[in-house]
Amino acid sequence: MVDEEEASIVLYDVWEQDNSPWLKEQCMKLGDAYIIVYSVTDRSSFEKASELRIQLRRARQSEDIPIILVGNKSDLVRSREVAKDEGSACAVVFDCKFIETSASLHHNVLDLFQGIVRQVRLRRDTKEDNARRMASCKRRESISKKARRFLGRMVARKNKKMAFRQKSKSCHDLSVL
Repeated sequence: MVDEEEASIVLYDVWEQDNSPWLKEQCMKLGDAYIIVYSVTDRSSFEKASELRIQLRRARQSEDIPIILVGNKSDLVRSREVAKDEGSACAVVFDCKFIETSASLHHNVLDLFQGIVRQVRLRRDTKEDNARRMASCKRRESISKKARRFLGRMVARKNKKMAFRQKSKSCHDLSVL
């Protein structure tokens, strides 16, 4: 259930297996949304994720397809090879959303899947349907998140690096375009 509406997701993980190039090409042409996952503990997987994003852009140039870049294994801090800022910057360059997760701890995994459903709905549904959905399902925000958001905006005015991050649309709110 996402925003009190039932949703089903069919995932195809075809990149790491020795599947036919035809299957990979079909997945690139037919997908409604894409989740590109890399390991924050493996720089080469980050580089492969960037290459995959370029391939997707070529295959679906004229379409506005939701893509979320995911840095997985965020719990392995000591083994980290890719900084969160690098992932975020890559998402800004590729014009997609970004989130870091930890599959082993289930950190941000539910947010990721709910976010991809919301992204598909935002692009597929009419403006009226989206407005109705957002009005009927107001998500509660904790006081600590409100405080962090407020302080983040205050700091962004004085810190140019933070201001750039605030302007990018590849933040953690996966319910907006």
